[in-house]
Amino acid sequence: MKKTNILLVLASLGLMAFIADKATTPTPDILPNTKMAHIGIVVPDIEHALDAWINVLGLENRPKISDAVGHADNPTHFRGELSDAKAKLAFITLENIQVELIEPYGDALSHWKEILAKNGPVVHHAAFHVQGLGETYVDLFKEKGYEEAQKGGWDGGEYSYMDTQNDLGLFIELLEQYPKE
Repeated sequence: MKKTNILLVLASLGLMAFIADKATTPTPDILPNTKMAHIGIVVPDIEHALDAWINVLGLENRPKISDAVGHADNPTHFRGELSDAKAKLAFITLENIQVELIEPYGDALSHWKEILAKNGPVVHHAAFHVQGLGETYVDLFKEKGYEEAQKGGWDGGEYSYMDTQNDLGLFIELLEQYPKE
């Protein structure tokens, strides 16, 4: 067989494999937004974890630590029950993504405390921005068998952790930022 014929056969096989792959690649059923907003890591000591990240990355500016507490209009719920869950949060902004450090505190039950007690410091979730969180996305995840582990809100939006851990190795956080009025 001539060299050009061999190249033509190989190119045709490659094109057929590409077409077959595209034909069988599923389209997103639940989450069409594939741009990750951040990863969340639960830690027992946010000061220590933040110092370690600053040291490893050589950051010049120390991110602010803030308190995440329940919001009166959109309170925290853990496994369907009202919770006074609290956590300290710090966001480290990198070129391509943010890293969220989460230190749960207080006596109230929370998803953060549950995961930290079970696994120690660990990647907890991957976050994605959505519009219509409660009206659409939570139901879509539930239809696929993923339960809502925790939800809550703040002045400018709301979040929901969907329990995808068995299939994905972490939870998916759905984030909705409300339009500014």
